[in-house]
Amino acid sequence: MKTEIKCIIFDLDGTLINTITDLGNSCNYLIDKYSFDAKWNEEDYKRFVGNGMKKLVERAFKGTLSEDELDRRLAEYKEHYNKHYLDNTLPYNGIKEQLEILKSKGIKTAIVTNKAEESAIHIVESLFGKGTFDVIIGQRDNLPVKPAPDGVYIALEEMGFTKSDALYFGDSNVDMQTAKNSGIKAIGVTWGFRSREELEKEGADVIIDSPSEIEKLI
Repeated sequence: MKTEIKCIIFDLDGTLINTITDLGNSCNYLIDKYSFDAKWNEEDYKRFVGNGMKKLVERAFKGTLSEDELDRRLAEYKEHYNKHYLDNTLPYNGIKEQLEILKSKGIKTAIVTNKAEESAIHIVESLFGKGTFDVIIGQRDNLPVKPAPDGVYIALEEMGFTKSDALYFGDSNVDMQTAKNSGIKAIGVTWGFRSREELEKEGADVIIDSPSEIEKLI
């Protein structure tokens, strides 16, 4: 594995950065605004995230919204989140150091996330600096969300690599499924939003418990 890896593809939320407070706060804003009967905490939101913002809002409102209502709430959610997505969000401890180590080894890095691409790019560049990652692929119109492999394929193509050159790191069932659907080795991380048991169930090839273990896989 170590001599063949030329690039790493990372999930974003729950893998590189801890976004759960800001994601949850924007949902709670809507729940309060519409006096919806729900009280969610951060552990709840860790279960709700992973399939894109629309699915997050749908879950926060317990699947009670019509499609039109969901679209309107999603627009409101995005407006609120885009004003507050750096209020509490930070990289996990040790991630920046690992990215520097990867760069020193000549490893290319990419992000593939279900977060809206414009937001993802702004957050990443604010927290890590512009140019830290070679490619950032977020949610786009007409691009299927993860676990569809399309975003991963685009990232590989833009970097000039094939699936055998890559590792995929993520914290959730969606990420493990994305890696499997892409034909890439799946590395599960336990410091994010989901449990080791979930990663094992979804067939992670390797599971790590600390960002410091990333370099050991290269």
